Amino acid sequence: MKLKSTLVFSVALFSIFSVSEIFAQSTFENVHALFQAKCTAGCHSGGSPSGNLNLSGTTADVYNRLVNVNPTNPVALGKGYKRVTPGYPYYSFLMKKVNSGLDVHNDLETGEGNTMPNNVNTLTNVEKELIRQWIIWGAPDTGNVYNENLIVDFYNGPGIPEIQAPPTPEEEGREGYQMRFGPIFLEPGGEFEFFQPYNPKLSAAKEITEMKGIISPTSHHWVLREIDAAGVNGLGSAPADGSNMLTQAYVFQHSNYMGVWQFSGSIDLPQGTAIFQDSGDVLLLNLHIPNYSQDSIIAATGYYNIYTQDIGSGAVEMKTSLAAYGGTDPFLLNIPPTGQPFTLQNHFTMPGETWYFWTLQAHSHSRGTDYDMFYRNSDGTEGNQFYEGFYNADYTFNQGYYDYSHPPILKNDEFIEVDMSNGLIFEATWQNNTADTIPFGFTTQGEMFVTYFQYTTELPTSVEEKEKPVSNVDVYPNPSRDNINLSYTLKNTAHAVVELFNLTGSKVKTIVNSVQSAGKHLLKIKSAEEELAPGTYMVSVTVDGEVTTKKIVSLN
Repeated sequence: MKLKSTLVFSVALFSIFSVSEIFAQSTFENVHALFQAKCTAGCHSGGSPSGNLNLSGTTADVYNRLVNVNPTNPVALGKGYKRVTPGYPYYSFLMKKVNSGLDVHNDLETGEGNTMPNNVNTLTNVEKELIRQWIIWGAPDTGNVYNENLIVDFYNGPGIPEIQAPPTPEEEGREGYQMRFGPIFLEPGGEFEFFQPYNPKLSAAKEITEMKGIISPTSHHWVLREIDAAGVNGLGSAPADGSNMLTQAYVFQHSNYMGVWQFSGSIDLPQGTAIFQDSGDVLLLNLHIPNYSQDSIIAATGYYNIYTQDIGSGAVEMKTSLAAYGGTDPFLLNIPPTGQPFTLQNHFTMPGETWYFWTLQAHSHSRGTDYDMFYRNSDGTEGNQFYEGFYNADYTFNQGYYDYSHPPILKNDEFIEVDMSNGLIFEATWQNNTADTIPFGFTTQGEMFVTYFQYTTELPTSVEEKEKPVSNVDVYPNPSRDNINLSYTLKNTAHAVVELFNLTGSKVKTIVNSVQSAGKHLLKIKSAEEELAPGTYMVSVTVDGEVTTKKIVSLN
């Protein structure tokens, strides 16, 4: 999209100013001028202004009446709003008063009065957005905090619109709350990563049972963290630039992971597990998004729906963490410009601990061509492979290539128990066809070698107390071009049925149908002998009426 001229910007926003005056002013001076033009006449000036808010006077006068000042409306005051809460349009009563449909989740509610201005001087979307962006970017009294031309050009379109706001947990009839990042306007061909603290202002501690992330399809990732008080104070209220290495290091030091998304989806925690959230916890929203369009501005937005329950359910804590190549020094990662596949391994151990893994996912950038995961043997060699980077995003089939932008997320039906004294091996491959070594970097101009995972250090009670007749069902190697090994352990002597199905649900073969003794059993499925066509199959192990199913891929 061709950017509109400065003259169009000045006419659309403040026709009373000249071009030179527009660019001479700070963002808040432009907001202040808008108030003078649209809000002071008959409403917000003089000795008895509406809502006891006088918007006339100098920029300093008006600023001091707005930012971090309590509103007079009792409903808004009871919700903890300020007239302007820096960084938070949802907690800013001024924004709710002027919103008027700009954001469906930020309109006025019962008892909060009427839209402002309530006369003929209605605000355009461009003017409302000017106020919203000033608040998002920390509501400073000086400085130009964003490119105002992007707002004008976006609304004069065609821009790439915000993603549709999902229903809140309350609207779904569930307990919880919704958080939002943005919108942030991104120029054609641009890319950004930002961090912004968000205080959900909980009245009591909660257990999180599900988290839903909703992001633009072009997003690279959407991460939720918990950040300590020192981290909040250091970052401030405005979005912090994630391309800055010092910012990234600071965030890593002061925050803990809660969830990672590389496309919209729900993290529905296993029964008996929860993420614990104290009432005073502040969360950190992190969106990384490139704008692949070369002619349109994008309004980048992300939503988190957090579903909660009261503390005291007996749930065990679900933890979210990562393993990065180089450990505390990720800058050890460098991809040489050979034009050939280049593979590295990251050995991840925690001596003396046992972890129960629920989800695992890869993370690299655009030169990544594969990403695999293995159990690690006690002598440090590769054990069985349990994660194949060529799978699709929800790990349902082998698509034949690694998609770095939507890498596979392995969500285990049963927890994977790992003796972390042995640990895991993560293996990534890149191909650098440029003339320069590509170093570690947080944007797609650099590279990364990171594995995200969610795990517990104890099994939920519901899992421990259920005495399963069959356990430790595993298939390996998976995928395979030849023999596929199936192992499982019977608690007692029992009648076992092992069957192979294709994805249409048709049975391919009954492998076992007999009484077997207690203990571990190993079967071999020979792809060639069974004449298995390349594709995905399901193998089921049925013991005492309980069915355990595993997905297997034949490359024969």
